[in-house]
Amino acid sequence: MLRHAATVLLLRDGPEGVEVLLTRRHQKLAFLGGLWVFPGGALSTTDFSPPTLQRIPPASQAACARLASPYGEPLLREQCLGLSVAACRETFEESGVLLASTADGVPCSQAQTARLQASRRTIAAQPECFASLLKEESLFLEVDRLIYWAHWITPSLAPKRFDTRFFLAAVPPGQTSMIDDVETVEQAWMRPAALVAAKTAGTLPIATPTLCTTIELIAALQEHTTLSALLSAEARRNVIPMMPKILPGTRTVIMPWDPEYPDIPGEGISPEHELPAVLRSLAPRVTYGGS
Repeated sequence: MLRHAATVLLLRDGPEGVEVLLTRRHQKLAFLGGLWVFPGGALSTTDFSPPTLQRIPPASQAACARLASPYGEPLLREQCLGLSVAACRETFEESGVLLASTADGVPCSQAQTARLQASRRTIAAQPECFASLLKEESLFLEVDRLIYWAHWITPSLAPKRFDTRFFLAAVPPGQTSMIDDVETVEQAWMRPAALVAAKTAGTLPIATPTLCTTIELIAALQEHTTLSALLSAEARRNVIPMMPKILPGTRTVIMPWDPEYPDIPGEGISPEHELPAVLRSLAPRVTYGGS
């Protein structure tokens, strides 16, 4: 079954340039165990329940990114909002960063966020508690501040499948990240170029979607220079769905830019999509257990 999920590239200005947060998943987790990932997880039905949607200001609801299925059909408004909520909830659960604001639009303060850290495990076990926490603290989710960045779908032949939306978000002033010691066991703030270099050197195990979204981030930073300019310029970014395929009988994953992709069995994206040039330059095939 294909499950909706949301992931966030948390960004901040570091001493040598923009940095992105990576967390390492616990080795025993069934999905991506031991890999370094961006904070994120599966959509819960509570993420688009009426109590949760009440914590999103009307203007932010109206400006929320409109998402579509891998085949172009628009998602229901509640699903679009729910995926943005899931992005904020999972970010808080796994990193401790709370992407919420007061009714006046002021980001959640460092002191308030620190006080709420004890709620993370409760929310991880009971996602509906996220809306309750926001209500008790008079906080709201300005989901339109999330920049819709990428869309990756697990190959149709894989035993466990996710339809995952990637978002960008700047860390609110004063907030710091902390692992939860349950799903995440380590964290690292890295410059995107350093992340790719570590992956290339074999010292940082990451999944292909993590690598590809980071490479696109590097290209955007080169174009826009600063974090604020990047977030402003990419607010209405055109996102192309990415659905790799698995070569039958092998452990080899075929990327959409592989010349033989249209002829490989399995679900795939439309050949009409114009894939980003920075991705077309990458290896078109990846073998599990390989580089």
